[in-house]
Amino acid sequence: MTEDNAKAGDKPPFKLRRCILQDLYSFFKEFPYGSMEVRYMIKSCETDQQTLNWNLVYLEKCGYIELDKSPDCPPYVTCTATITAVGIDLIEDEAEFSSRFSIDSDNECPGFLDI
Repeated sequence: MTEDNAKAGDKPPFKLRRCILQDLYSFFKEFPYGSMEVRYMIKSCETDQQTLNWNLVYLEKCGYIELDKSPDCPPYVTCTATITAVGIDLIEDEAEFSSRFSIDSDNECPGFLDI
């Protein structure tokens, strides 16, 4: 693992999960029936593949996102992800979203549209 990847993997999970949800929500607003390729989240969320994988699965188990089940995406657990209605409702309830995935000054991710 490179030094950059080690630093990316050290990002607290709640910050990474917040970034993933924000990316998927932004993508949903641009392409409501589309699914985002997870490889774009590596750069926008400043993480590594292994850390992204287990956080994607966690968010799916919470019901916030859906992952396709294609086995053809190594090293990722999925090729694409989509935010669910539950995930959209969470983001749109700013108080709940901030409570579940707290914000601080260095927490915002650039987002997939900004990379």
